[in-house]
Amino acid sequence: MQQWSKVEPLTYPGGTYKYSNVQNFPGAAGISAALITLFPGGLRELHWHNATEWAIVLHGTCRATVMESGKNRPAETWDFSFGDVWYFRPNEGHTIQGLRDGCTYLAGYDDGTFEDRRSLSLSAWLSTVPPGVTAQGLGVTEGDVTRHISRNEVTFLPLGPVPNTSLEEFRARVGRPPQQPVLQTHRFEIAQVIPEVETPGGYVKVAQVTNFPVSEKMSGALVRFAPGALRQLHWHPGHAEWQYVINGTVMGQVLIEPGVCEEYIMGQGDAGYAPKGSAHWLKNASNNTEAFMVLMFDDGLFTNIDLTWFIGDVDPETAATSLNTSVEFAEAVDYAVPTMVPAKHDSAGLDPDSTSAGHEKKSIRESSSALFSH
Repeated sequence: MQQWSKVEPLTYPGGTYKYSNVQNFPGAAGISAALITLFPGGLRELHWHNATEWAIVLHGTCRATVMESGKNRPAETWDFSFGDVWYFRPNEGHTIQGLRDGCTYLAGYDDGTFEDRRSLSLSAWLSTVPPGVTAQGLGVTEGDVTRHISRNEVTFLPLGPVPNTSLEEFRARVGRPPQQPVLQTHRFEIAQVIPEVETPGGYVKVAQVTNFPVSEKMSGALVRFAPGALRQLHWHPGHAEWQYVINGTVMGQVLIEPGVCEEYIMGQGDAGYAPKGSAHWLKNASNNTEAFMVLMFDDGLFTNIDLTWFIGDVDPETAATSLNTSVEFAEAVDYAVPTMVPAKHDSAGLDPDSTSAGHEKKSIRESSSALFSH
């Protein structure tokens, strides 16, 4: 577990930035992340990188453009708000800008060593190219390049004018021929999707390749925990899991191999990690308030095996022998326990209104807004 909430972000003219990778979270070998806040007009400059990027907006609004390869220059621009996801393939050029209220987004990458400041970018590139070469490539004079492009300067998060055009006006302005639309959209509204799992214990909303076709190498989930609820004991056969707490307090445990495990408590803004194949669980530590998390996976298809499936697909004798226990215990197990397990009925202090549909939508928006508003 990483107490990411205690890591101070770096401040730039256009926003703030902090990262999580093996340098400061050594156990997270497969996935890295960044938390970026864009001030109004703040720009994550034009850039690209070898890692796949899966990101979700946690607060505010931003405008993002992605460019694919191809002679017809396929590109796509969208305005993103709370609960919207984008997915950028490796080395697709892209940029993100904060709109009138700014924006905070969580980005995950399928490389545990990745750090976004090392991405190749427009300013990093042209500030090192000989001015004469840049001038020839852009169809301007060498004097123009010398006057307007600083040498060896990387902007990363510069501050620009706050966009004052609608999305439609922006698209019409920049759509230079022969630019064509992309074949698969890079935007997905995970907050609006029908849950993959929904029980009195909470829900799991998933963005994966089956409902977000462009996302072939990464997927993610938005998870609601009712008070005291448990994300069933499970493991993932095909991917690691990077965990982020939007609000609340969440307990977790990860078992890597017999006798090698970590049990931890994450607060708002903290991160956890479960390597591929590791046994793990997550539980809302509060019996009174909800908790919400973002989970990111380094595979486009979300897969898991729950504990009740694992022992429920064999006879009670096999389960009892494996656990060195009685057949009576194996027969007493409720194999219908769901993926999101509600708190036991004798748990104290439950808020009867906390599981209503209206409350849960308001709760996650308000919690996210309180954490990231300026």
